[in-house]
Amino acid sequence: MPATCDVRLGGRRMAMRLQLTAGHEVLESWAETASQAERNVVYEALFAVGDGSAFLVYDIFGDPRDPGNFLIMVKPGLVLKVMVQRAESAFEIRHVGAVDGADTAAAAQETSSPE
Repeated sequence: MPATCDVRLGGRRMAMRLQLTAGHEVLESWAETASQAERNVVYEALFAVGDGSAFLVYDIFGDPRDPGNFLIMVKPGLVLKVMVQRAESAFEIRHVGAVDGADTAAAAQETSSPE
């Protein structure tokens, strides 16, 4: 039986498989200095996001300032921030690393986004 994402829309649970479409450079940049063990747990979390099981396995927090963005607590001190695009069945990596870095990454994206 395939894993499903426990997302509630209108009171109903939906199964959602997502494809990674952007943020590869964020992951590659972080991976250059990460240990093999850290890379392994982050890759495992990314697969869980893709197959929809992340919401069942990890502590995940929505970003009230940026709807569609989620912080996934991969392990103490290590988070993965992703933006889910439900309409496209896609997600992108926004940040990998320390929790405080996720806020810095969000601020950088806000200032670099065209209005």
